[in-house]
Amino acid sequence: MFSLVSTFKIAHRVSMLALAALCGIAVIAGMLLWQRQMEARYRVAEETLIERDGVLAALEDGLHESRLHQRDFLLTRDMKSVGQFDQTMDQVRQSLSHLEGGATSRTRARLEALNEGAVVYSDSIKALVARNRELGLTPAEGLEGAMRNGVHSIEKLVDVVANAEIRASMLMMRRHEKDFILRREAAYVTKHAAEVETFKALVKLEYRPGAERQRIMDALEIYTASFRFYAAAVLEEEKTRETVASAYNALLPVVAEISTNYRQERDASALANSAAAERTVSIVVALIALTVVSLFAGVYLIGRSITRPATAITGAMRRLADGETEFAVPGLQRGDEFGAMAHALEIFRQAAIAKIELEAQAHAARQQAEAEKVRFQLAAESEAQARLMQATTGLAAALRRLAGGDLSFELNEPFAPDFEALRHDLNQTIRQLDAAMSGVVQSSVAIDGGNQEISQSAADLARRTEQQAASLEETAAALDELTANIRISAERAVEARAVAHSADKDANRTANLVVDTVSAMEKIEQSSGKIGNIIGVIDEIAFQTNLLALNAGVEAARAGEAGRGFAVVAQEVRELAQRSARAAAEIKALIQTSGTEVKEGARFVRETGAALSRIGGSVKTINGHIEAIAAATHEQSLGLAEINTAVNHLDQGTQQNAAMVEENNAASAMLAGETARLKELVHQFRLSDVEARGYGGREAA
Repeated sequence: MFSLVSTFKIAHRVSMLALAALCGIAVIAGMLLWQRQMEARYRVAEETLIERDGVLAALEDGLHESRLHQRDFLLTRDMKSVGQFDQTMDQVRQSLSHLEGGATSRTRARLEALNEGAVVYSDSIKALVARNRELGLTPAEGLEGAMRNGVHSIEKLVDVVANAEIRASMLMMRRHEKDFILRREAAYVTKHAAEVETFKALVKLEYRPGAERQRIMDALEIYTASFRFYAAAVLEEEKTRETVASAYNALLPVVAEISTNYRQERDASALANSAAAERTVSIVVALIALTVVSLFAGVYLIGRSITRPATAITGAMRRLADGETEFAVPGLQRGDEFGAMAHALEIFRQAAIAKIELEAQAHAARQQAEAEKVRFQLAAESEAQARLMQATTGLAAALRRLAGGDLSFELNEPFAPDFEALRHDLNQTIRQLDAAMSGVVQSSVAIDGGNQEISQSAADLARRTEQQAASLEETAAALDELTANIRISAERAVEARAVAHSADKDANRTANLVVDTVSAMEKIEQSSGKIGNIIGVIDEIAFQTNLLALNAGVEAARAGEAGRGFAVVAQEVRELAQRSARAAAEIKALIQTSGTEVKEGARFVRETGAALSRIGGSVKTINGHIEAIAAATHEQSLGLAEINTAVNHLDQGTQQNAAMVEENNAASAMLAGETARLKELVHQFRLSDVEARGYGGREAA
């Protein structure tokens, strides 16, 4: 590994280290940017799902509202409700078109089924409206108006009839008619037909064949025929209502299935986004760890690649300075600055060896040469030794400062001409090392600045994430409270519906009692008339008895003494007849007064019955509204529960994002520590004055 590193210049090594650090920072920044883009896509997808849920909720509300308009039409027979129904169904179809835009194949099939069901529901409503038009939207229209005209015609003819049984039979027909209108049961049609036969039999007994009986029979035939047509149309309308209810009920499971599909898609999306977020966190942590380890390894390798050859060359220079020449100079195979220094040292070693050889030759020459040559050789040797010692001493001092990390010096003292090139090469090596370490300082400052920016961004992101988590938590709490209030409202609506049902039943029973009371008072009125007739007969008998007693008294007076006893009896009979006449007159007056009071009571009871009928209708209307309110409140409770679930999911995702941001902050802190360690390692080198001032200025900034 070191042999591979030694092939590069020191400046290149430091540049590679800085490039690796910048690549690590760029990769981490890219992952953070990608993570934010993923969060943005998740928010967009979540907003799309929420919008789709809102459209589906509007569709459900439209269906419920159309059901309310249908009930309003059946209660009020007002065509405005039909127009409102059509507008509501148009909104439902628009919601379906909007949902089909981005639906999956499975959901699109259910939406098409829902669209077809909505068409069937609309067609059945149109058929129901047509049936009600046929029956009559008001009491004076349609079959109901024809039936009312028929019954009013026959009632006018029956009102003048003195036969109480015929009137009672007419009242029973009207009662069966009203029961059928209220309950819509075919059994009342059968009862009505049986009572018609009874009425015909009574008319035949009361009237002889003739014009009067024929008028009553013709009016009866018109009334019964209109009632049959009305009853048949009502039963058909009831079947149409069942068809409408079946069509509406068929829509509800499809809507529930679509809602389930949307909920499943939303859960799957949330799960996928959570998995992607966890995977992103794992990748970011792994990259940060890999970057830190790579930087640490690079710093270690580059530091070792500089200090080891410097120490080896320093040792070799000491051995050469000590006069040892029989050793191999380390680093001759290196291609960097230390290789150049090793080659220079090798030149010194070869020069020392040459010097030794020259000394041996000089020693041999001294033995053969004259004394002058010996002195001259010694002088030359001393001069060469001085030059060599000057060069080796300067190089040793320079290498010791270099081994101590000092790169801020140069060898300014000139060497001998033979060693001047070595001094220039050493100064060039020191300048290159100084420039390389200055680049390392600048790179460490840039790394530290980038790490501080990343830490600041991560802190801002953590603060915003915490604020978002707090807001979502408050929203979830508010939704829980709102859901509880709507649930309580739904329970109160159910209780109100039960009370309305009970009031409706009581009103129906009271109406039946009023009808029975009216019938009983009419019978009392008829009985009072009969009693009045009987009193009239008694009055006539008393008058005749009084006349007979008067005649008897006249005859007794004519008989003289023999008829005196008979005259007394005749007087008593006359007085008794007069008392009977007075009593009959008083009873007749009381019966007339009672008949008047009975008529007034019957009128009051009929008005009470009409008021109770109106109250019953109002109670039914209130009951319908309460049922609609209960259904709508229940649906709102379900919708808020789903919204509450979605907000809880979003809250969980935000909490996970906050945890992920905390992990990013920890990783940034780790990178800051490693950057500080790199700066400490760089501080071991003493650089030139200009670079040191620049570095100190950058640290102060």
